[in-house]
Amino acid sequence: MIKSVLLSLFLLTGFFVNAQEFQGKAEYFSKRIQSKKVEKIDVDGKDKMDAETEKAFQDAIKKASEKQYMLTFNKVECLYEEQEQLDKPEAPTAGGISFKVSFSGEGKKYLNVKEKNSITEDEIFGKEFLIVEPLEKLDWKLGNETKKIGDYTCFKAELLVPVTDKQRKDYEEFLKKEETKPSLFKMEEPKDKTIIAWYTPEIPVSFGPNNYWGLPGLILEINEEDKIILCSKVTLSNKEKAKIKVPNTGEKVSQKKFDEIQKKKMDSMKDEDGNIIFQTTD
Repeated sequence: MIKSVLLSLFLLTGFFVNAQEFQGKAEYFSKRIQSKKVEKIDVDGKDKMDAETEKAFQDAIKKASEKQYMLTFNKVECLYEEQEQLDKPEAPTAGGISFKVSFSGEGKKYLNVKEKNSITEDEIFGKEFLIVEPLEKLDWKLGNETKKIGDYTCFKAELLVPVTDKQRKDYEEFLKKEETKPSLFKMEEPKDKTIIAWYTPEIPVSFGPNNYWGLPGLILEINEEDKIILCSKVTLSNKEKAKIKVPNTGEKVSQKKFDEIQKKKMDSMKDEDGNIIFQTTD
């Protein structure tokens, strides 16, 4: 009898959460998984990058990937944005070399399942853009495997992400350049990726970090093969819905147009060997 009462209370609680207009915030952190060493070229039997320099570069990649994010959501829309952190001073190697690595795509990301659109902030050398695209359904494959993340029971889902035409073209251009002038850092051949997500139906929204969406519950973990994004805290509220601010700073463009502008800008900064030239002032 007691078990029946407890079960009824659990079902009623689930119904209450689904029936109410609620909002919430989820905090995430990311870190990159370095599965391979940086490939080095050999000239006259000597590596261009010694072990100490390579370690400094690997540490810079690791540091650049360790970021914190906030996902603010209700049942219709969400906003995903990086949380600012103070930079620690770079520690140079014994040879005086230090690296600073950054990854693109850190602007605000907004999704609206009612209006079926996405808006992403990005910039090209200081010029701001708003990349506006239709919201495309992701072909998730749902599984039965479960695990606990914090207090929530999560289910596994997988998503196959095929190589894009842009990635193929970039790799072809890299190979062409390699024929005449080998690069210190090698570009890996792009391959299809399998994204693994862990979502919880206990929070009935279809959103997650980094524009992943479309599952029957909030996504608490994403594994992108070389990077993990993990939720560290969820806060839910049934109070009056706060307005989620839609990104509105920058020139509105499609993803295709943004890529074209970016490529044109980068090509204009290259010398005859294909190296990017940065001008500095004292």
